[in-house]
Amino acid sequence: MSKKTKSDETADVQRLKLDFPDIHADLMAGRIPSLRKALVAAGLKDERTRLDKLKNSWTKASPAERETFLKWLSSNGAVEMASAQAENDPPLVAHQAAAIASGRYLLPETIAEIRTIMNRRRMRANDIMAEMGFAGDDMSLTRALSKGASLRLSVIAALETWLRNNAAD
Repeated sequence: MSKKTKSDETADVQRLKLDFPDIHADLMAGRIPSLRKALVAAGLKDERTRLDKLKNSWTKASPAERETFLKWLSSNGAVEMASAQAENDPPLVAHQAAAIASGRYLLPETIAEIRTIMNRRRMRANDIMAEMGFAGDDMSLTRALSKGASLRLSVIAALETWLRNNAAD
């Protein structure tokens, strides 16, 4: 998720001022502690659930932090409870596709797979972007493959489909 710029926040405050003057006044007086809470009160943003916050924290955690967290879960019995529950529940999806990214960053094995397909089909990253329906001059995939840059979630979703369709038989 990208960071909000000052101009984004200014636009949100202006929208509150014009469309929701009471909420804006409460925000300015300090009765509402944050802009996000004011936007939620106005109905312009959804309230983040505890699950949303956990998912966000997981994507921002380092591999070491994730491992430590998983060990903590195991020591508290949460992992065993989840696996026992999973054994009793019918599977929701017959085949779960492997993740291609961690948050907005492609995994090393995904990069290797994309490069293999690019070599096999004699393609450039720009050709892939165009094939997926994005602008052919979009350099985001090139930067992700060469420098490990982040990608938009829409590009990652399209890449999942593209990889499935271009997987070696």
